[in-house]
Amino acid sequence: MPKAYLTIDDSPTKHTEELTDWLLKNDIPAVLFCIGSAYKDLHVECEGIEQNPEPILNAIKKGFVVANHTYTHRRSSEMSFEEVVDEIEKTEALIEELYKQAGIPRLHKLIRFPHLDRGAGGWIVDFNQSGPHEAVHKSLFFDGLNVKPTPPTPEQIEKKAKIQDYLKREGYTAEVFEGVTHPWYAETEMAEARDSLMTFSTSDWMLNPDFTNYSEEWGWSHKTLAALKNKIDTDAHLWRDDSAHVILAHDHNRMFETTRDLIAHMQSKGMEFIKI
Repeated sequence: MPKAYLTIDDSPTKHTEELTDWLLKNDIPAVLFCIGSAYKDLHVECEGIEQNPEPILNAIKKGFVVANHTYTHRRSSEMSFEEVVDEIEKTEALIEELYKQAGIPRLHKLIRFPHLDRGAGGWIVDFNQSGPHEAVHKSLFFDGLNVKPTPPTPEQIEKKAKIQDYLKREGYTAEVFEGVTHPWYAETEMAEARDSLMTFSTSDWMLNPDFTNYSEEWGWSHKTLAALKNKIDTDAHLWRDDSAHVILAHDHNRMFETTRDLIAHMQSKGMEFIKI
């Protein structure tokens, strides 16, 4: 039976309480990567921990892991190193306070950057160093995240390295995702990352009704729930039982049903969701 860690980006929203109740009812653990402050743009509408802490406080009490998704969901490649650190630390303080209020020890310090922009834009990993895994990496990130494969500037490469050094000093880790043995993960930069990456994207955001006008313009390949379920069913790696998986989904105000149905579909097909 394949096993996976479920990770959910962009909490809290108006559906977070409902989502965590549903996950708990169905015995599905998850890591919630949370935004610090209320934020809205084309990609996401988030109420923010600062403005709406209750569903995240309750998530901690329910046993979910709460993690950092920066303060305002900005792209790291478009900020200075100092601004990236400020985004991280503001949200970190909010998370620490919620664990304190819940009276529950925080065991793990995790972070995922919005859009997986780790400082070098859509160049999530150094594809020039991916070797035999280049095709898998490009498919994973370019198709799964709809990022643009624009080579980074030397300054962005340097910033990405500085961010990783900072995360290491501050005790962030992704080693909690044990058992991920895909060669394209375990033998590459992905395994060395201090921020949390993923091995499969549900691409649930493609069905956000706010994005209807952009689906055709940007060439998104999945336009129905059935298409996203087929993406799950036919993925070349997701159903291997010799490696654990890290699945990326989203907590968006207008996508609760889509995200829930995709997770339920995976579980019905035999995916076992596991705790970190």
